[in-house]
Amino acid sequence: MLSRSERFKRARITLARGGQIDGHLIAPLISESWTRCIDAGLDPNVAPPAFQLTARELREQRQQDETVHRFAAAQIQALYQQIAGSNFMIAFGNARGTVLETVSDGTFRDSKPGKTIIPGSVWLEGTRGTNAMGTTAIIRQPLIVHGEEHFFLNHSDVSCFAAPVFHSSGELAGVLDASSDCRARNQHTLVLVQMAATHIENSLFLREQKHHLILLFHSRREMLNSVSGGLVAFHQDGTLAAINQRGRAMLSGLPVRPGVAFEAIFESTFERAQADLAAGRTPLLRDLLGSQYAVQTQQWRAMPPSVPRPATQPVVQPVIEGFITEDAALQREMRKVDRATRLKPPFLILGESGTGKELMARYIHHSSGRTGAFVPVNCGALPEHLIESELFGYVTGAFTGARKDGAAGLARQAHGGTLFLDEIGDLPMPSQVALLRFLDRSEVRSVGGTATDTLDVQIVAATNCDLQSAIVEKRFREDLFYRLGVVRIQMPPLRARSDFDLVARQILKTIDNGIAIEPDALATLAGRQWHGNIRELKATLLELAIMSDGTITLADVVDAFDPASPTTLPDGVGLRGLITRQVNELLSQTDNNVSEVAKRLNISRNTVYKYMRNRQLN
Repeated sequence: MLSRSERFKRARITLARGGQIDGHLIAPLISESWTRCIDAGLDPNVAPPAFQLTARELREQRQQDETVHRFAAAQIQALYQQIAGSNFMIAFGNARGTVLETVSDGTFRDSKPGKTIIPGSVWLEGTRGTNAMGTTAIIRQPLIVHGEEHFFLNHSDVSCFAAPVFHSSGELAGVLDASSDCRARNQHTLVLVQMAATHIENSLFLREQKHHLILLFHSRREMLNSVSGGLVAFHQDGTLAAINQRGRAMLSGLPVRPGVAFEAIFESTFERAQADLAAGRTPLLRDLLGSQYAVQTQQWRAMPPSVPRPATQPVVQPVIEGFITEDAALQREMRKVDRATRLKPPFLILGESGTGKELMARYIHHSSGRTGAFVPVNCGALPEHLIESELFGYVTGAFTGARKDGAAGLARQAHGGTLFLDEIGDLPMPSQVALLRFLDRSEVRSVGGTATDTLDVQIVAATNCDLQSAIVEKRFREDLFYRLGVVRIQMPPLRARSDFDLVARQILKTIDNGIAIEPDALATLAGRQWHGNIRELKATLLELAIMSDGTITLADVVDAFDPASPTTLPDGVGLRGLITRQVNELLSQTDNNVSEVAKRLNISRNTVYKYMRNRQLN
């Protein structure tokens, strides 16, 4: 019986000579991959150069895969917290093999493989040989590629654990990968990666199938909300629209393909199940093979029976560029939007300055499915005597300085679309009367004119003012407040958001895609109050990016704020002083070993150097 190392030795010799790999020497999936690599013309003795996209190409691919990229970025952070400190890198690559996002422990990031698995690097099996990300994309199942199982030996010092992520249509959306040095080969790591990939996949399913009835089902009620639950989406006429991988496995043997009727899968009728769900009841469904499932809806929104079934594929929920929405409070507000838009009520967005109210207004516009323009108006920036003419237009000669051919007005420009009235609290009282009249009748009359036009406009207003106080002070009409605030959306302040890390990283991408930020630096930023919210964070990150040498470190963040900032510790010892003391004490204990100090404190070597006090290194 040959040992594993002896089997690998023989397999590598055969591979180097271009012979047929014996499937008994190595795992069949690896053997098959090596064969594909040879057929593709790859030479195991001559590793090809790495292929790296330009910053522009990477930005374009991220934009093309924005939805899955955003969901993956959130899960990468969660997965990183589970295995942080174990010398891992986590990466997400799209279906084209391009790495879109990475996060890693400092030690691995500085290693040779850590410098090759970076955003923009391409890991297709046909060019990079057997590797977890590229090979998983081909075999469409989870995979471990350990050490010398890689086709090229220059990757033999790393172990990779990868799992595929699928669109609701069944097409590959990307691959989630965790890589470490080859000493780590824990099976539980692959399980964690698979769970994170399923979370991404389920989020993608819910987003892509949001206009259908989505059922979450499991044979055990207590497991309903776990990643092991099945997801299936139905058109409103009761035919199947999509089903996820887990759901397909649970309903194995049944015709779970698009277009199949609900009754061809379950014993109940679609109408009965629909009535139970709409009434808030949780039915038990039995399939035609006798298995029973606990069921609940996901993002269910009832639609009138008169609406015909779409002839095209399910509509993908639009994603607003730069709008990070993984915070639970923000997601609750977005679900409120999704339920309300079909009734076309006015929306009033409330929140502090800089919390992203215009992004939410654009989300409302896209969620409504309106095809007209999104027309933003800053009520506080318009001269008081011109507000009505700007909003509702004017005719020739309406006032001194008017254009000779008149103007249609912003409300008419928004016909069929959305009129976003920002800083509504700054609207003068006379203009409030005109706006109230428009809200009541949906009619506009140009200043100086006599004819009226009826418009189809979604009204969205926003303010950071306390409108209740403005009403008491007679600066805002109470009737306008209740007319505008039919649906009120509260934007959470940045300091209260659970997705701060994602917001900060997204902003950094827009500033400079090549700038990285260390986890400890990000955690320190997250602890600040951010009274200017996202606007203040953008200014701070821009300053840090300018001053950094490619990576924003904890030292950079501390240097950016004075000792009186919120980073000062309760006992009066500044964070700068505490870090300096820790660094220098550990340097003394480790005989000035900078790498060891960086590892113990989980910071970069650059951060250690910045806090050293004129020490003589060996």
